[in-house]
Amino acid sequence: MTARRTTARAVLETLRGYGIDTVFGIPGTHSLEFYRPLRELGIRAVTTRHEQGAAYGADGWSQVSGLPGVVITTSGPGLLNSLSGAATAYAESRPMIILSPGRPVGHDFRDIGSLHETKNPSAAVDAIVGRSRRVTSGAEAVTMVHDAFRDFAHSRPRPVHIEIPLDVLEAEPDVTDRQVAPRRLGAPQPAPAEDVRHAAEVLRGARTPVILAGGGSLPAGERLLELAELLEAPVITTTNGKGAIPERHRLSLGADLRLTTAHEFLRSADALLVIGSKVGEAELWGGDITPAGPIVRVDIVRDQMLCNLDPDIELPGHSAAVVPQLIAAIGPLEPRPPRDLTGVFARLDGEGRRWAPDLAALNETIMSVVPEDTIVAGDSSQVTYLGSTTFFRARHPRSLLYMGTYATLGYGLPAAIGAKLAAPDRPVLCLVGDGALMFSIQELMTAVELGLDLPIVCVDNGGYGEIRQNMTDRDIDPLAVDLRQPDWPALAEAFGAVGLEATPETLAGKVAEALAVRGPSLVHLRI
Repeated sequence: MTARRTTARAVLETLRGYGIDTVFGIPGTHSLEFYRPLRELGIRAVTTRHEQGAAYGADGWSQVSGLPGVVITTSGPGLLNSLSGAATAYAESRPMIILSPGRPVGHDFRDIGSLHETKNPSAAVDAIVGRSRRVTSGAEAVTMVHDAFRDFAHSRPRPVHIEIPLDVLEAEPDVTDRQVAPRRLGAPQPAPAEDVRHAAEVLRGARTPVILAGGGSLPAGERLLELAELLEAPVITTTNGKGAIPERHRLSLGADLRLTTAHEFLRSADALLVIGSKVGEAELWGGDITPAGPIVRVDIVRDQMLCNLDPDIELPGHSAAVVPQLIAAIGPLEPRPPRDLTGVFARLDGEGRRWAPDLAALNETIMSVVPEDTIVAGDSSQVTYLGSTTFFRARHPRSLLYMGTYATLGYGLPAAIGAKLAAPDRPVLCLVGDGALMFSIQELMTAVELGLDLPIVCVDNGGYGEIRQNMTDRDIDPLAVDLRQPDWPALAEAFGAVGLEATPETLAGKVAEALAVRGPSLVHLRI
């Protein structure tokens, strides 16, 4: 049936114009009008088993597709259930749009016991996301979608929430086809030419420059590697910047910013170029990376350049524009002798293994059998932040789905589902701990329902392993951290997936078997 244009339809038409073909959520009594036009518009609705999973799934889809993740919730509990995913996107600077219905115009703040009644949902969400607004018209809702895409393109991407009152949502809006059509977003913002010239002089004269690349460096694409090779500058990344250059390239030091070896190496630089990173405490794990020479910082938001590491030269602008500016300003250089990074590589590798030798070996075993273009979805699990961040060598950016700042549990499985939907032809592997997986195990049903070829490796250390160790380190008798485990393979089978039991000796073979399974599979490994 051809639906009349409601505000809900106008908003979804606007999103479709920008390329959005997938939304995540759970239909509810108040959100039905959002669902009415989806089939006609060619938008796939992914029904997760919890709205938190919807937001994590949208985040994984976004990272792989390059488009904002879109979440549709119902009012009240549906919206509030999604907020862990929204907070993740905020902390990790990722684009997301959350659409929710609200009480009719004039009924906000009325304490009358209406269905899903919430005192001030938009204000609650606004405390967590980049921007939340309760609109009063269809035209305002459509404008907010356009504004969100503009901000995602030209500012630090952070989630946007649009609350649409029920009577506005279902009404015919006063908008035209032209108003819902996508707008030109414009070219990436370059940095001021004089600042670029100054930075180029510093970098050209440096003998031991180093590049620190965060998530904001990824839009520069292959030009970042070109700049690194021009300067003969090693590249170390944050976890959000992982794969900014291929991690098996001779100049890549991986995503090991937390290691003291990395701190020492960065301090030795006679020039440090930081691109698109807040140089966050959660990435550094308390280290000092202040270099011997000047600091040049590139960021799309000036406030970020003044955060945690004071710059000598500020280059405000979009990395997709600023990195080519730097290459042009530095100009052709006499070929520089290759930097001997053998010792640094060895020290980084050794330090990474000392943190958790069993998790290093486990990751290397798994990575030896997965295809090179695999996307790995992790979690706030030791197997991720002590293993995959170092021992999964990413060939491409956004190949490790992780959230090192917000560090939530339950992210990995729904993020993997979103990634597989965005890139059905690429292998996707979910590698998480048992505690993390239990947070979102219900989303295994989502993967089964969608028929996704998705291997999940559950590394079982009997509960919350790091917290157990933290308690021991503080002379606290471990309490509430040793968890009773289900029969994981049987649980997977009950969902309709394939369940496999592995030992460290059989792990490689079991993962290879899981990769060949049609549909979801779960490999359980007790360590």
